[in-house]
Amino acid sequence: MSMELDDLRSFLILSEQLHFRRAAEMLHVSQPALSKQIRRLEDRMGGQLLIRRSRGLHLTAAGQVLLQHARHIIEDAESAERVTRLALKGEAGTLRVGFGVAVLARGLPNLMMRFRKRYPNVDLSVRNMSTSDQTQELCERKIDVGFVRLPIRAEEIATIPIVKERLMVVLSEQSAYDARKGLAGLRNAPFIIPCRADSASFYDHVFRTCRAAGFMPTVVQETDVFFTALNLVRAGLGVSIAPSAVQLMRVPQIRFAETRVPEGEWNIGIAWNRRNARSVLVKNFIAMARKHLSSTIK
Repeated sequence: MSMELDDLRSFLILSEQLHFRRAAEMLHVSQPALSKQIRRLEDRMGGQLLIRRSRGLHLTAAGQVLLQHARHIIEDAESAERVTRLALKGEAGTLRVGFGVAVLARGLPNLMMRFRKRYPNVDLSVRNMSTSDQTQELCERKIDVGFVRLPIRAEEIATIPIVKERLMVVLSEQSAYDARKGLAGLRNAPFIIPCRADSASFYDHVFRTCRAAGFMPTVVQETDVFFTALNLVRAGLGVSIAPSAVQLMRVPQIRFAETRVPEGEWNIGIAWNRRNARSVLVKNFIAMARKHLSSTIK
């Protein structure tokens, strides 16, 4: 038969006080009730845990062993109760967040700092992911919240638009290409863009935007991340298209220009699986993201 936590807690207090009256007062129970708890615990253990002598109580060898474990058991139980209560209020647990470069470059670090400060008992797992990867992992419930390029087509995913983002033309300072007319002035330029395997939605958006400007881009180099593309542009190997947020990366010797086509704009939204809609932790994060990202991303 398993031990009762109340009995174990009473044994712990009595073992520390070695005095029935003082222990009973601390536990707010009568001495007979405390004696009954100790007898019940001894019956379950199958032997004597405390010896009553004229000079007071003494722990048996078995009682000393149980005392060592009892402290850890009670501490673990109290910790589990505390964290569970926090989790029910959305103030503890693990939150897995996916994000893209536009949110990382602007508001995400500040949001993470605010969230950790407000909810110090929440473990945050944050991963840089494409919108397509976030959508898949949200559907599979491998992440809890994502920051995605809208729209996404998955019935089980709910989204809220947070901010508008736009594409920018990226050129080296020495580039001879004329971007004063926007993207249309770069129809003959060699393009450097992140590969479709890493970000299918962004790759397709670049091509849609170029088509809207009247041409199909000549891609001479695909990269894994925007930072690589920007540095290749700086080296004079071509031009690129990137979210406006990458300007905050402060890569030297490059310049940015507007695309001047409506297709160059899109919404960034926060997304979550509808089956997590009742999660207080997810709700708390979404509320903070809507408040702070909307005010920091322009």
